This record gives sequence, structure tokens and C-alpha cells, in this order.
Amino acid sequence: MEICIHFLKEIQERTTSFLDLLDLTEASKRKAGGYSGGMLRKLNLIMALINDPKIAFLDEPTVGMDARSRRNTWEFIGTFKGENKTIILTTHYIEEAETLSDRVGIIDSGKLIELGTPEELKNKYAAKNLEKVFLNITGRRITEGL
Repeated sequence: MEICIHFLKEIQERTTSFLDLLDLTEASKRKAGGYSGGMLRKLNLIMALINDPKIAFLDEPTVGMDARSRRNTWEFIGTFKGENKTIILTTHYIEEAETLSDRVGIIDSGKLIELGTPEELKNKYAAKNLEKVFLNITGRRITEGL
């Protein structure tokens, strides 16, 4: 029984912390049915991470968010880097992948065409950012029919 009480207290503390970090504390007082798309994304993120998983899969976690919410969400996701967690993130926002990822896989036409750290990929393709890497790789694939 004592373990259950401790676990419930821990979940309650994490919930309060996550709601605060993602600016949902006030919104949590009302039903989620009235939440915006960005708020629902944040709520989904909290639900995915509330039980403190070692591995989490996040599919397009910032779609539909305004710039401030996106940055706030990036900071929130970034807090897990130092906690020995693995987060697998799918995104169409290349800046997001560059900001959050230790390793990046670039997929084109359903195939993994490149894999490495952001720095490795930028160095390999002499690019200043991952967007240039992506455009270089996928543009070449289109023109060369790869």
C-alpha cells in the first residue's frame, strides 16, 4: 500500500510539473474538449512521458503549435536528454530535429538514406544546417533517380 501511495504522489508531482512546464496549468482546470490543436499535442506529450518511460516515441509532437509553444515544447523534450532516456522523434521540421536530436535519420520515399549526428551530417555535406543537408540529399536523389 505504501508503494502505491508513493507512486501516486510521484505521478501527481510529475503531472503538476509537466503542466507547468508546458503552460497548461490553467487549461487543466477545464475539459480537454475545448483545447486547441497545440494544447492537445502538449497533453499527448505529457501522457506519453508521465510514467517516466526509458524509451518514448513522439510522432510530430509540435504540429499545429505556434512558435512560442514549439520552443517551449523543445525545451521540455530537451530536459530528458540528461536523464538517460531515449526519445525517438519523427518530424518534418528539420530545425526541430537539429535542435533536439543526438542522431538524425533522413528518410526519403520510405527509405533511410542517411544517418548520423547533426554535426557529422553537416560536415559530410559541407552544409551549415540540416535543412541544407536534406535538400542536398533529396534533391540529388530526385535528379539522379536514386
